[in-house]
Amino acid sequence: MTRVGRQHRAVLGSVAIALALSAACARAEAIDEIPAGTEVTVVTQDGTLVRGKLAKVEADVVTLSGERPNATTEVSRNHIAEVTRVKPADRDREAVVRTITIPDNTVLDVTLGTALASDRSRVEERVRGTLASPVVLDGATIIPAGSTLTGHVTHVDDSDKVKGRAELAFRFTRLTAGSVTYDIDTKPLSFVAESTKKDDAVKIGVGTAAGALIGAISGGKKGAAIGSAIGAGAGTGVVLATDGKEIRLAEGRKLKVSLTNPLTIRTK
Repeated sequence: MTRVGRQHRAVLGSVAIALALSAACARAEAIDEIPAGTEVTVVTQDGTLVRGKLAKVEADVVTLSGERPNATTEVSRNHIAEVTRVKPADRDREAVVRTITIPDNTVLDVTLGTALASDRSRVEERVRGTLASPVVLDGATIIPAGSTLTGHVTHVDDSDKVKGRAELAFRFTRLTAGSVTYDIDTKPLSFVAESTKKDDAVKIGVGTAAGALIGAISGGKKGAAIGSAIGAGAGTGVVLATDGKEIRLAEGRKLKVSLTNPLTIRTK
C-alpha cells in the first residue's frame, strides 16, 4: 500500500471512530435530557425490553420504577440499544412485544455463592447466588443458567449455652439476567441447628409441642426443614450443659428458591 493509501485509510478510521463516539454521546445526552418520572421504553442490545418511569440516570446504570410498588429495574447503560419516551398511542401497540410472566411459586435452582455461618455472618450481610438451571416456560428459556441472584441475611443467632440452637435466615431480592436487573420477591430460607443432645428439650422445660416449622427445603434432602424449639424454656433459668452446633452453609450449596410474586419480562 502506498503512503497516500495508508494516510487515506487512517483518515477513514478516524472518521469512523468520531462518528461512533458522536452517536454514543448523542444517545447518552438523550437519556440525560429525559426528565425523571417520564415513562420510557428501554431496549437492550440482546432484545430485552423494559418499560417504566425513569427514576435515575447514572454513569453506568439506568433505573426504572417497576410495575409493582417499590420495585425497580436496572439496566446496564453500556448495553442499551434504544431509549424512547412512551406516548399514549404506544400503549396500544403491545402486540409487537413479547410479554412473559414467570408465576409466583416458581422454584429456582440456585447455587449459593457466599459462605454463611451462624457465628460469623451478620444481619444485612450481602448474599450471592447463581441460577444452576434455566427457567423454561413452554419450551423456551426465559432466564438462562448462570444468572445472578443477590440478597441479604435477615436473621442470625449463634449457638450459646442458654439456647443451644443456632439460627440463620436469608433471602434473595434481586435477579440479574444479561444486562437487566429485576427486583424479585422470594421466600426466606431459614435454618435451625440440630440439638446437641436428645434431652436438651427436657432440660429447658419445653413440652411436647416443641417444634415450629420455619425452614425451607434445600437441596431436596430430608431434614432440611428443621423444627424451632418454642415453649416453656424461656425464663426457666436452666442452662444447657453444652454448646449447640453452628450452622455452616458452604459456597456451592444447592438451594431451592421460590418466588412469592410473579416476574414479568418483555422482549421484542
